[in-house]
Amino acid sequence: MVKQKFRVEENLDYLISKTVQIIKNFLYKEFKERGHNITTEQWSVLAKLYYEDGIYQKQLGDYLYKDKPTITRILDLMEKKNLIIRISDDKDRRKSKVYLTQEGKDTVRELIPVAEEFQKKLTENISGEEIESFTQTLEKLSENTSAIAIQ
Repeated sequence: MVKQKFRVEENLDYLISKTVQIIKNFLYKEFKERGHNITTEQWSVLAKLYYEDGIYQKQLGDYLYKDKPTITRILDLMEKKNLIIRISDDKDRRKSKVYLTQEGKDTVRELIPVAEEFQKKLTENISGEEIESFTQTLEKLSENTSAIAIQ
């Protein structure tokens, strides 16, 4: 019996990573064309804070699945762009809450229609049932991955 050659491009992790990178590149390009040098990670922070302003930096890191140095770097860049501000917690100076600046709020309002239009393009020719099934499959993959990580 001949053993089949391992082909990385046929593995789910490769296919998911490739698709995510294509999505990130396209969305970044869409934002840049409208005058906003915003990465998808920064966009996720902006959108999260738009609806939950003033959450802890650690909560943002957990939400984005980013470790402390990575979320700190993302927020540092956003602070330099005047999109967010960090304020130390009164009770524990080691913690900081993150808030959108007015410029950050304006940016989100400008980019929400861009993100919504992008979602429409992304799901074009895909039925609601297919999206629901795909979402459920991704959730199961996420659960499986979390279970493996615990072992």
